[in-house]
Amino acid sequence: MKRRNRFIVLAGALFCVFVMLLLAETYVIKVQSTHLKKEPKFFAQTVAVLKNGDRVEKIGAETGWLKVRTMNNLIGWIHPSAVRTIKINLLAMNQPVKSQTSADEIALAGKGFNKQVEESFKARNKEISFVWVDRMLKIKVSTNEILAFLKKGKLGEYGGAK
Repeated sequence: MKRRNRFIVLAGALFCVFVMLLLAETYVIKVQSTHLKKEPKFFAQTVAVLKNGDRVEKIGAETGWLKVRTMNNLIGWIHPSAVRTIKINLLAMNQPVKSQTSADEIALAGKGFNKQVEESFKARNKEISFVWVDRMLKIKVSTNEILAFLKKGKLGEYGGAK
């Protein structure tokens, strides 16, 4: 009888874990890179840099920030603007999976931003140089440089409007 009870408890525990995994909110980084922060603040210490396509699991939320766990088991905070949710279609067992479009993709397409539109624009406007756009994408400004700028200009929490 004890053996049967252990089996029932173990089966129940496994079922609970399975349900929790299905219900866990998983996100993918949608920007080129974002910083996993130690606290839910833009200028908090960086725990790690996450790249486009990295997956994270939501473990909490606070004041407009998501507390997440990375695939490497690092825990920290990211701003929701840097991620999109991953949709899993559980009903497509033996059926062809239909591609889903996220709200972010629809919004960008509505604004005309996608790879095909960009290439088409460049082809029609060969006289325009995109060198500076490419260079701007490579510019990296450290947190310390941003903080120094805010302090010197007395901006934000350093004396200006909040």
